[in-house]
Amino acid sequence: MIGETEFTPVLQDIIHKLSLKTSLSEFKSEKNIKIIILSPHPDDEIISGALALRLMNEYGARVLNIAVTLGSNKNRQPERTKELIKACEYLGFENKILSDSWTKKVAELKKIITDYRPSLIIAPHIKDQHPTHIKTGELLKKILPLMKSNFSCVVAWSEFWGMNPRANLLLEVPLNIASAQMKALTYHKGEIERNPYHLRLPAWLMDNVRRGAELTAKPGAHAPDFGLGCLYQIQFFADKKFKTLKASSIPLVVPEDLQSK
Repeated sequence: MIGETEFTPVLQDIIHKLSLKTSLSEFKSEKNIKIIILSPHPDDEIISGALALRLMNEYGARVLNIAVTLGSNKNRQPERTKELIKACEYLGFENKILSDSWTKKVAELKKIITDYRPSLIIAPHIKDQHPTHIKTGELLKKILPLMKSNFSCVVAWSEFWGMNPRANLLLEVPLNIASAQMKALTYHKGEIERNPYHLRLPAWLMDNVRRGAELTAKPGAHAPDFGLGCLYQIQFFADKKFKTLKASSIPLVVPEDLQSK
């Protein structure tokens, strides 16, 4: 479905500097990157999932999507569940759905993270404007300090409804990844009938490059030469604390994707 490419320099650098794995060849052969995506609603696993898709496509990562909610319309929830399963099957994501109770979600998610031991968690930043996106980000902020003291992971805070002024990574989204995202969104039929997210996705990805060129670098910086991108705030969680990486700690713009030989 998604063609093979070589691992790009920015993702390689994140893996190396954040100690997700010391040996890239060992990492790729063992296929032991584990990623969790916290999706406020079905379809957010796709919209915020560019980083996960690249790691899966280029590095054999295993991706678990966690549907934090199935949306507020209870009449639509059975159908949204079916749509979600089809979309995740298409992308090659595993999938879990949390219970309706936000109190129960805390214990459920803590157990999943404990059992799954992700290297990377993707979740919406806590000022992403939509109430459920905000609550999802706050849920992760609440749970990680409850983990055992030896637990560590990278956290990539995504954005969609509200801009994150602390974004420090502009990730290139190659055409094969964007195409896969657009196709996967078509499985969420009810959502794209009311708002064609799949058709509007490229415009959003293009605007991310416009904004990210100066947001992640500095005012007046030259824009990268790729057309599609996704913004994240990368943090490292260890010793029960979040560490925001300095601008010099990781590349802020992904170079042109290396084609497989």
